[in-house]
Amino acid sequence: MHLEKGSTYCFLGSSGVGKSSLINKLLGRTAIRTGDISAYSGRGKHVTTSRQMYFLEGGAMLIDNPGMRELGMTDADTGIEAAFDEISSLAKECKYSDCAHVNEPGCAVLSAMKSGHLDAGKYENYLSLKKEAAFYEMTESERRKRDRQFGKFFKKSKKDLKRLGHKNY
Repeated sequence: MHLEKGSTYCFLGSSGVGKSSLINKLLGRTAIRTGDISAYSGRGKHVTTSRQMYFLEGGAMLIDNPGMRELGMTDADTGIEAAFDEISSLAKECKYSDCAHVNEPGCAVLSAMKSGHLDAGKYENYLSLKKEAAFYEMTESERRKRDRQFGKFFKKSKKDLKRLGHKNY
């Protein structure tokens, strides 16, 4: 990893994933208190409670942040289209202008992926980010409605499984 002199790097992520441990390694000393791995969950423990800046000998600056429960995306569609410009270009050739690139006939993106001209991993990352962006664009009431619908589906499925003789449900 190359960290440039005069540049600032900000570490973000969930609690207990190792942000502070990584900064300690980059500093070459234990400047930040870290917790042990939890025997119960097998995960790191939340220790950092405030934002702090650290300076590397080479002149780079590192910012350690407390863990976050959830990171959202703003203006995601523009960013996704820019990051996946190859897919964006292919999408212009799709049969339908509102193609989701999942199972539509005449989808140029799917065709390129199936023929090997588009990397399958890149395609999967694209779909994953589009799905996440759509989730963050939902209003709170839309999320609650979706969660209620899923709850009803789950309850009905359990009932159907019991009716069919599956005892573990």
